[in-house]
Amino acid sequence: GYRNYKAGNKLKNYGMCEERINKLKSIDFNWGKEAASKQQPWDEMFEGLKLFKAKHGHADVPRICKDKIKLRNWIQNQRQGYRNYKADNQQKSHGMCEERINQLESLGFSWTRKNATSSIQETITYALI
Repeated sequence: GYRNYKAGNKLKNYGMCEERINKLKSIDFNWGKEAASKQQPWDEMFEGLKLFKAKHGHADVPRICKDKIKLRNWIQNQRQGYRNYKADNQQKSHGMCEERINQLESLGFSWTRKNATSSIQETITYALI
């Protein structure tokens, strides 16, 4: 209904109208597979970050962690998405929203990379654990 309504296809809109759309939006209705499929990988990576923090005591994955390259890349995407979100550039925000910001910050997530000195120290610490 929704996609056909928005496309102007009155024969297949299945009774969809602005009033129904607004009611569904008011309860944060998930508009289809696309929204759900984008949330699942984010949730999986967030869980990976939670596990990393539980093991290492922080949420800043050092670059040297070869077994965590995917997580490290995801973290870089979150930081870039955050910058774009705050700059009101929704197209390049990687799905960043207040809920995700709050979730990441609940882990002590830093929106900027640490300097080289602290990265070296963390690399040494990571190697010892």
